[in-house]
Amino acid sequence: MKTIKSIAVAILLTIAGTTISNAQVSTNTVKTPHGGIIQNSGDYKIEMVERENNISFYVLDAKGKTVSNKKITGSAVFEFFNKTKATNPVSLDTNNALFVQVPKASIYAYCTITLVVNGKTISSKFRNSQVSEQDINHGHQH
Repeated sequence: MKTIKSIAVAILLTIAGTTISNAQVSTNTVKTPHGGIIQNSGDYKIEMVERENNISFYVLDAKGKTVSNKKITGSAVFEFFNKTKATNPVSLDTNNALFVQVPKASIYAYCTITLVVNGKTISSKFRNSQVSEQDINHGHQH
């Protein structure tokens, strides 16, 4: 009888812990300058804003201000579920954005952006937020 109670308590604690951690993730959102996901890269931060068929990237300084895109060059490498890759160039866009066309209607798992900013190479790897971690681990999207 004690074993059954112990198992029941363990299950309840697991469920409660999962619920609390999910709530913490959803409430700890930080407002970003362009509504995207920000990652640190060297002396800069890179913000990724996903759309259906393209991605905009913004380079931010240490204070979170958007850096001019005039002298920035680079490319994005898309990794797909089947472990293949595709590389697309970065184009300059309005409002200091860097524009990248998404291949294969956004079914990529990861996108690694590599940029040269003021002579320094910076890079960051982003997960496609439009697909689940389960899809990535399973090897395809449902």
